[in-house]
Amino acid sequence: MPPSPTTATRPHKSTSHTIPGFISPPKPKQRPIYDLSVAELYEKHARNKRILANPAPSTSAYVQRLSTEQTAIEARLTDLVGVERIQQMLKRTTISEDDGMKVDTPSPPQLEDDRLKAPTSRAIETKRRILNNYAPMGYKKDNSTSSFTFEEAARIEQEAHAQDERRRQEAEERKRRKGLPIKGEVLSEKERAARIWAFMNYKPSESDLEDDTDEESDEDDPASWFDDDQDDGRKGQDIIEPDEEDYSNIIRVDEARVPRSIFYEPRDDE
Repeated sequence: MPPSPTTATRPHKSTSHTIPGFISPPKPKQRPIYDLSVAELYEKHARNKRILANPAPSTSAYVQRLSTEQTAIEARLTDLVGVERIQQMLKRTTISEDDGMKVDTPSPPQLEDDRLKAPTSRAIETKRRILNNYAPMGYKKDNSTSSFTFEEAARIEQEAHAQDERRRQEAEERKRRKGLPIKGEVLSEKERAARIWAFMNYKPSESDLEDDTDEESDEDDPASWFDDDQDDGRKGQDIIEPDEEDYSNIIRVDEARVPRSIFYEPRDDE
């Protein structure tokens, strides 16, 4: 059987641009999405969009990878741009005592790439709405709260001071009527004699008696120091009276075997 004719094959041409005898340079390593800046994210998103719009044939795995990358880029842009806008709004927020909090809301900035419109998440929209509504909500006065202004606090302090001063003057006047000495007061000989005379001839009024009753207590009375409600003649012991019922038919004690009665009175022969 004659051998099959051999087909001539064309020599394989290398499509690599590597110089023969040298190692090919490493491929540039792609940076992760979270390390890219806003401008780099815009550029990468636009490049992927052009690749996806190209009608040239491509594998489904490559298209799926680019679509996933586009979604991640849009989410990252939403976070960066949304947080940046909130920070700018907070920087332009002014708080005053009379007007509450004012938020200068700027017009939304235009994106560098008009073809890219990053979707705004619901969380960012909620934060913006709460931030815009914070000033009118916080400015409403709630009468049920227990907060005081500076004027109200000063007025309460003045009323308390006036009440203390009035009580002090009433106490001094009461001592002066009784002829008692007042702390820090220096009297002449004539005034001291008049004070003693007033003290000896003083007759208390009903209001003075009521004040003395409020100030006095049983602990200040020496006659009540040694009173004891259970004073029975034995220090620290209570006398227990015997029962009226007769339990001799239930419990009996042989007195002949007991040298000394410890429950009853001693016998006459002892």
